[in-house]
Amino acid sequence: SNGNLMTDQYVRINLNGAREAGIRVGAYFFSQAISVEEARQEAAYALGILDGFSLDLPLVYDWEYVSKEARTANMTGQTLMGCTIAFCETIKAGGYQPMVYFNPHMEKVYLDLAVLQKKGYPFWLAHYTDTMTFPYRVQMWQYSYTGNVPGIEGGVDLNIILP
Repeated sequence: SNGNLMTDQYVRINLNGAREAGIRVGAYFFSQAISVEEARQEAAYALGILDGFSLDLPLVYDWEYVSKEARTANMTGQTLMGCTIAFCETIKAGGYQPMVYFNPHMEKVYLDLAVLQKKGYPFWLAHYTDTMTFPYRVQMWQYSYTGNVPGIEGGVDLNIILP
């Protein structure tokens, strides 16, 4: 809520463990940027964490509305589009494939998917339905947040990579 950058202390353990288990790996960055410059700083931070680690899947930009009290509460679509493009272009320049994560509300209120699609950013859609009916092509679909995985307590997001 205050914009501080924090690293998951298990990021390298999880990336290496998944790869050792034969799972393709990618990464995402939960952003709370409120300016293009902050989005670039976040991208540089993410690149520093990865430090050349080879990903099989994209490095995802995940900006989400948090609350009315958060520093991001008054974000405009124009600013978020600028942040999204700045993050993704910095990631691309760092040698990784960027991707944009969003839900239908984010798309309607903040994002211009036609512009992002023209820039070549794949999409990861969080849309909790039984069938995919979204009008844009998405490469990943988060279809549930209530999945069960042995060894993990509570609900788990369920995603598929679409052909």
